[in-house]
Amino acid sequence: MRLDKLTKDQVEKLYRERMQEDFPPNELDPLEVITEAAEQGNYECFGLMDGEEIAGYAFLLKHGEDYLIDYLGICPEWRKHGLWGEMLDMVWEYLKNAKSILGEVEDPDFAENAADKEIRTERLEFYLGRGFRDTGVKVTYFGAAFMVIEAEQTPVHTPEEIKALYAMHYKAFLPEGSFEENVIL
Repeated sequence: MRLDKLTKDQVEKLYRERMQEDFPPNELDPLEVITEAAEQGNYECFGLMDGEEIAGYAFLLKHGEDYLIDYLGICPEWRKHGLWGEMLDMVWEYLKNAKSILGEVEDPDFAENAADKEIRTERLEFYLGRGFRDTGVKVTYFGAAFMVIEAEQTPVHTPEEIKALYAMHYKAFLPEGSFEENVIL
């Protein structure tokens, strides 16, 4: 397995065939926004590759040496192969010189039911056990409630610094005015 930058065609195919299944509509940014940000150098799309097959993916917002992990996914046919940890290790290696690395995880406190809360709690525990720490910052992004997490390999940032970094990423990524209208920090 290796982590390769994806071409625009690979991103578009992955978006249409996988990401629309893997993420609820209110958590999925429009494809045009992703591809435009990638063309401007503010977004990086990687595939966890097995030969030419994409087994997983990592999409990153980039602002200088600061990153926000926007999407992580393992394709269904690969989910029972223990690739989550392997892919995160590759992402950590790629981001080893980053000044900050943020991520988002669905907030268990806003689960719709007990089963959803269990899934969200398992995801949070996975990330906290694989190199992230809880920042204490919560955000509502286009109606979806998230906890902002931070990579342990970067310096600890205060909640105010986390909010500023988060806002910096999404204000540069989203169409003008969209952050103010759709994001609550």
